[in-house]
Amino acid sequence: MKKLMTAAAAALFAVTFNANAETRLVLPPLPLDTYLDSLYLDYSLGFKMGTPTKEQNVEIDTKEVYLRREFSQFSVGLMIPSMEVSVAQLNANELHGYNYGVGPSMTIPLAGFAGKMQLVGSAKVHWLTRHDFDRKQYGGPVQFTYSFGGKYQIERNMFVEYTWEHMSNGDRYEYNPALETHNFAIGVNF
Repeated sequence: MKKLMTAAAAALFAVTFNANAETRLVLPPLPLDTYLDSLYLDYSLGFKMGTPTKEQNVEIDTKEVYLRREFSQFSVGLMIPSMEVSVAQLNANELHGYNYGVGPSMTIPLAGFAGKMQLVGSAKVHWLTRHDFDRKQYGGPVQFTYSFGGKYQIERNMFVEYTWEHMSNGDRYEYNPALETHNFAIGVNF
């Protein structure tokens, strides 16, 4: 019985190998733009700059680099879930601190814009390396953000994005100021 099973497996392997060897299909090379248009680019790398929505007691701005990974296989209706990680610099006057964040996000393509326009939203947990900027304090190192806005695909692999973002510590500390910012981003899909 063992010899019969071994012979059957060898015959199946030979048939499979021969079938694959004989049915190779060689396609003509595609132009690069056609090839890129046929890909689903599920990673986004963006550079974001932000400014407060309201006047602050010190000069504040943010700069952020983020990586977003879409999981289109888990889409619910039009919502495409994704995960985002980021590294940001929070500047208050002459003082600088870094901000590391991670959390879920989502995109919703808008009909009628040929897939170029999307709504975006995210929620992240952040770790601030500096939360005391003399006249501006954020209570502690753990902060939470949520944001929403729009994304426009300039090309298949290039986009611009606007988001409104709210950051606070969720009353984890005695002092809980909020920072709300307008953020403009440019990035690439790959």
